[in-house]
Amino acid sequence: MPYLKLNLVAVTIIVMAYMHVSTMVRPSLHFVGGIEGWVPPPEPNYYEKWVKGEKFLKYDTAIFIFDTGSHTLAEVTKEAYDTCNTTNPIYIDTWGPAAVELDTVGVHFYICTMHCKSGQKITVDVKPRNDTF
Repeated sequence: MPYLKLNLVAVTIIVMAYMHVSTMVRPSLHFVGGIEGWVPPPEPNYYEKWVKGEKFLKYDTAIFIFDTGSHTLAEVTKEAYDTCNTTNPIYIDTWGPAAVELDTVGVHFYICTMHCKSGQKITVDVKPRNDTF
């Protein structure tokens, strides 16, 4: 009987540890723009303010909610981001909503090719995921 109690304690500890670890390393979903979604910003610097409240880690997913035909999502270079140049995007999605897996560490630049000059653009800084236990 003492072995049964010891085994039950060991199993309980292992299950609790697994549950804790699995929540620590699970990738997150980020709904870009929050409740507003991926639209021209309702106020100046809206996306800059929104992104400050987020922590993007490698393998997280950024969800861009937008209506097909009304907006686009394009990943571009820093230079294209700064000037709203839409001619050579790294990636473009014209069908909303769009999900982007953040599978590389570093700074990524996203714009709407239709409304970039109105401020519909965001910089996402993806950090490494520390999965050390």
